[in-house]
Amino acid sequence: MLHLSNALLTVLLFVTIRVTNVDSVKKKSLHYVQNYNPCDSAVRGIRSTHTKGTIRASQNPIWTSPNGDNIEVHTPPISSANKLIYPTLENNTYEEALKIICNKLETLKGENSENAEHINTFSGFLKNYFDEMKRHKPCSPQIFLEIFLKYIDSFKKYRYYTFPNVHRYDESLHEWSLQFWSQLIDHENSKFKGTQHIDQMEKWIEQGHNIIIFSNHHIEADANIIKYFFHIHNASNISRNIIFIGGHKIRADPLSRPFSVSANLLCIYSKKYIENLPQLREEKIMFNHKSLNALKNLLQEGRNIIWLAPSGGRDRRDSHGNIKISTFDPKIIQTFYIFAKRAKIKTHFIGLALNTYNICPPSNSVDVDEIEKQRSCAYSPVGINLGEDIFDVYPSMDEKEITEKLYTYVCRLYSEIY
Repeated sequence: MLHLSNALLTVLLFVTIRVTNVDSVKKKSLHYVQNYNPCDSAVRGIRSTHTKGTIRASQNPIWTSPNGDNIEVHTPPISSANKLIYPTLENNTYEEALKIICNKLETLKGENSENAEHINTFSGFLKNYFDEMKRHKPCSPQIFLEIFLKYIDSFKKYRYYTFPNVHRYDESLHEWSLQFWSQLIDHENSKFKGTQHIDQMEKWIEQGHNIIIFSNHHIEADANIIKYFFHIHNASNISRNIIFIGGHKIRADPLSRPFSVSANLLCIYSKKYIENLPQLREEKIMFNHKSLNALKNLLQEGRNIIWLAPSGGRDRRDSHGNIKISTFDPKIIQTFYIFAKRAKIKTHFIGLALNTYNICPPSNSVDVDEIEKQRSCAYSPVGINLGEDIFDVYPSMDEKEITEKLYTYVCRLYSEIY
């Protein structure tokens, strides 16, 4: 879902970097220079849902584990004001549900001729999803129907939406976004590691600290799968409040937009997108400048968790069919390091490894101008490995080694789930 794509290279147009001792990130604060942020109310909105004390799971979790042993899947019908808003299947078959969804898509295509090609692409994805549901039966036909009708409603609602610098997630889509992608997860064979570190993250947030998660990136749905990981491990507030660095495509792609709006995003244009359409270059640079001010304010506030992929994009298969983690961009990591150092708030750099590739594989090509014309999906295990603070893993690390050590650490976490 998230394409950073060297997104923070343009930071260097506005920031003069002076690197000091790495210990200052954890132990020493620098003075913060206040910047005007037109999105400040939106930024504060993200923080407003933080609670003091223990962070608890939602009252209606998708997974419940009363005894901590046998985890039971729970997928409540999507509803509004406790009243179902979608039709009930008469024969309760996947074929019946598919027919209703396809009819809705045809109607949608007639109403949105400019998006007809995208809707055709989504129809192919729908067929893949239908085949996987029928084969593995992770959810009922009724749930299958509801999550896709909800998608269509969200597509219509947000088809002309313009993302601000800081986007606050649509609460009505939070659990839906988890339901949609969790049906494709083979839970029995998935690997969820590092869950013991979640308690420490909660304590840091309670203490007012910031957490920046540096991760590899496999698929468009990574943000939703990360949210799901925290949700099912009794950290629903982390699931709801984590902020993802979001590039251009996840905001511009009509098919991705319903999932993008279900997450908190700090939006930015990558260098390659800034240069694309030269007449909009200055406007995009100003947008990025405001996003950087928003990032500074988030870090100054404290109690924020920010996720990014410092490789600049999704990992892809090599010529041998292996999926290796793309190299991390040191300029991106250094920029976050400098911003964290100036925030006057203790900030933790955490490693996270993702192995989600088979759920929704990316295309092999990378094209600035094109939105992917083919989407596929598969029922598959996933792997998530949550690591520790990199400064605790490498306590004697020199500031010049941060990128190398982060990359080495995330690769090590990845080797345990790949």
